Amino acid sequence: MRLLRKPISYGLLLCIFLLGIPWVLSGCSNSVSHHDAEFAKQSTEKIAKQSDLALKGTLIIDCAGRKVEIPANPARIAALDSFAGEALVMIGAGDKMVAAPNGVKIDRLLEQIYPGLANVGVPMSNATINAESLMELKPDLIILKDAMYTNEGECNKIEKLGIPYLVVGYKNMEDQIYAIKMIGDAVGGRAKEKAYAINDYYRDTIKMAQNISKNIPEDKRYRVYHSINEIVRTDGLDTLGYDWVSCVGAVNVSAQGNLNFVENDYFASMEQIFVWDPDIVICNEASTVSYLLEDPKWAGLRAVYQHHVYNIPVGATRWGQRGSLETFFAILWLGTTIYPEYYQGIDLKKEVCSFYKDYLGIELDDATYQLILKGDGIRGKSLNAGK
Repeated sequence: MRLLRKPISYGLLLCIFLLGIPWVLSGCSNSVSHHDAEFAKQSTEKIAKQSDLALKGTLIIDCAGRKVEIPANPARIAALDSFAGEALVMIGAGDKMVAAPNGVKIDRLLEQIYPGLANVGVPMSNATINAESLMELKPDLIILKDAMYTNEGECNKIEKLGIPYLVVGYKNMEDQIYAIKMIGDAVGGRAKEKAYAINDYYRDTIKMAQNISKNIPEDKRYRVYHSINEIVRTDGLDTLGYDWVSCVGAVNVSAQGNLNFVENDYFASMEQIFVWDPDIVICNEASTVSYLLEDPKWAGLRAVYQHHVYNIPVGATRWGQRGSLETFFAILWLGTTIYPEYYQGIDLKKEVCSFYKDYLGIELDDATYQLILKGDGIRGKSLNAGK
């Protein structure tokens, strides 16, 4: 069992700093030397210059390696990416978000964290930006998905707006960790502290899973196929899904190759899936699980006739999905599901409920937790609909 790290406050350090400078400003100048008075003057001027710099902006290196000066403490952020939108809500900056994809707005737990989510604008359709609608929202910072940045047409739309933008990408776990840090750095304040604390939890989970996986013999490692939205869409070698499935100690069969790469997605043929004949299939859509178990053409697949087809849970995000901040829970879920003898010290329910309470400020009841595990029912009609 692990102990959660709670977000750290730096308020105490700030108070110590503030208490330490009154002598510079007080009427005790008669008791200090000319040298001390000059030093105090220089210090005050330095602080003023730093404050002026902070007002001008903050320099951020985004996930594409661009150095971008953004407004300090941005008040209106357009998150044109699901991961960015979810992250903003989960680090406590949902009130700064003026735009997000529809997929973010339909998650009931995200709306519980930030009730104003239903009123956030959607200036886009699929991967196409409506520049006019975006401008009407008056953002002072845009967070753009890397696929949009590499799309010349969409990127040109953003460039013409003249608004600072950051590119977010997350093709593996380290990329995700950096993306969370970048978003926290951009927002600043307590949101930054929370982003850093979530990353600490993420790294702790990875380290723990890697240590456990070292004890799993090669002949005990299950061969796993990961289905993404549809049965034939899957993980390539350098992908987030490959990263976290492997971290648990399983063999991600699709990383062995024989895939088609189409529009930034990897696809396997039905015949290839039967060649791999995985021990376990994990799906991020409940409908895909039903399809595999009910369609007779899949009946001969080992994972199907042995009833080892599982739906990945859905909480504030779809665990382990490329746009999911909660990849750490995908690791814990898969580990406790397929290797209970090795992950017996992990209480998944306790970990999830403690994280939601300590980091996100919401209490999960048993019914909600079961909905999360089921992976079907958390995302859907807004809780505020009709109110």
